[in-house]
Order: sequence, then C-alpha cells, then structure tokens
Amino acid sequence: MSGWLIASLAGLLSGMAGAMGLGGGSVLLLYLTLWAGVPQLQAQGINLLFFIPNAIVALLIHSRSGLVQWRTALTCAAGGLIGAAGGFLLAEKISGGGLGKVFGIFLLVLGVRELFSRKAGDERSVKVR
Repeated sequence: MSGWLIASLAGLLSGMAGAMGLGGGSVLLLYLTLWAGVPQLQAQGINLLFFIPNAIVALLIHSRSGLVQWRTALTCAAGGLIGAAGGFLLAEKISGGGLGKVFGIFLLVLGVRELFSRKAGDERSVKVR
C-alpha cells in the first residue's frame, strides 16, 4: 500500500471513531508516531488540529438529533481548552520519548479501567474482583 493510502485510511478511521466518541485521536496519534515517524509533540499538535473540524461536524449532527446538552457541552469545551493549553505547556517540558511513555501509560490505564468497570444496569458487563 502506498503512503498516501495508509494515511488516508488512518485519517478516515480516526474521524469515524472520533465522531462516535470512541477516541479517534488515539488512532491518529498511534499512526503518526509509529508509522509516519512524526515526533510525539508534533503528533499531538496535529491531533488537536484534526479534532476541531471533526468535533464541529459531530456536534452539528448530534445537535440536529437533539442529543446535545448545550450548557454541559460549553462547560466541557471551556475545561478542554484550559486543559489543552495546560497540557501543551507541560508537554514542552517533557522530552519526546518521555511524552510517548506518559501517553502509553495513560492509554494502558484507560484500557484496564474500561475492561474492569461495569456500568449500572449493564448485565452483559462482568466485574472482575
């Protein structure tokens, strides 16, 4: 497969996953750092830029369906902007390799948490003790 085809496929999968709220940014970051050879800090910046149009399209679609609680969404957006700025400032202080390790640990913790958490009323989930 040629490079542009793989990049397009990674972008498409990231966009679809992100629009469904499934963390498309993780897919994009993994592609950029592991296959495209982009340094971690640059990959995270690209991911943030990629997220903006994705979020706008998803917000429009979900808003038309009446699924957006605007007060909550705006509060979360304000917190996200502050968190992104703080994360950028913190990321500048950490080396690229260290940043990749922090991101990997973060993904691992989230994955384990999702595997062993049970949502209320979800009888299909199994809580491991």
